Amino acid sequence: MKRSPSVVCVMIPGPLISWPFLLMVFVLPLLGGLVAIGLLVRGWHFHRHGQGGWGAFFNWKARLCTAFVVLVAAWVGVLIYKTTEFKREFAIESWQRGSRAQFVLDRDFQYGEFTVPKGTLVNRRDVFDNGEPQRPLGLRGLDALQFPEPVQLAGLWVDVLETSPGRMRLAADQRISPVHHSDPESGDWVVDPSRPFIDCKAGEVAWFNTPLIDYDIQAEFTTGEPDGAAARFKPSQWQFTHCERDWGPLEIKPAFAEPMPAGATPQVFARQN
Repeated sequence: MKRSPSVVCVMIPGPLISWPFLLMVFVLPLLGGLVAIGLLVRGWHFHRHGQGGWGAFFNWKARLCTAFVVLVAAWVGVLIYKTTEFKREFAIESWQRGSRAQFVLDRDFQYGEFTVPKGTLVNRRDVFDNGEPQRPLGLRGLDALQFPEPVQLAGLWVDVLETSPGRMRLAADQRISPVHHSDPESGDWVVDPSRPFIDCKAGEVAWFNTPLIDYDIQAEFTTGEPDGAAARFKPSQWQFTHCERDWGPLEIKPAFAEPMPAGATPQVFARQN
């Protein structure tokens, strides 16, 4: 069934830290350290004052404590190794996400109705991107585009696009038509008969309303919205409302520039249809 997007609530299981976890990660190493200190103190005291040789020192209690300390030391070694691996994998995943969230296109990329030109600075947020090394790069979750030179988008010459809220920075003086406004009776965006056009100046920001496109939200809940040529990016349907320059600058973050950690992979683009 087709329906418009809606807010989906996700329950987070808890608790995230359990008593067995605390016991194995904190209590057990602490106890092993205390037992090891106790053995050292007892060994020092025995060396100074003991009689009967070291055979008398290593009674069944001392042997049991020594075995316990060795096992705890081995467990601590495993924890250190796992922690190091986790930090390494986290660093790789963080770099992969960052490199796919803010980057400069090295090729033309078809996104819905529009071909985004090579050299465009892209800002995007893909909630389905968990930093997998081989995840294809696309423009799903697009936030903003800064073009290397003015392009014609939705019939206007612009150099920056911001998708939420929908607005574009004009690269030249131009007349926008038709103009839309919100109908107080129906609540829909309709053509404003009182304003057949608007003359806007270069550097001003043109605002537009993006009509909702029906889709099966349940089918996309696990895979995300379409990308590439199938993306729901349809400038031909945008409804322009007004121009202004006092709201504030369009926000676009610079390209991700952190050095690639060992084990990470360069961006791999999704195959274009």
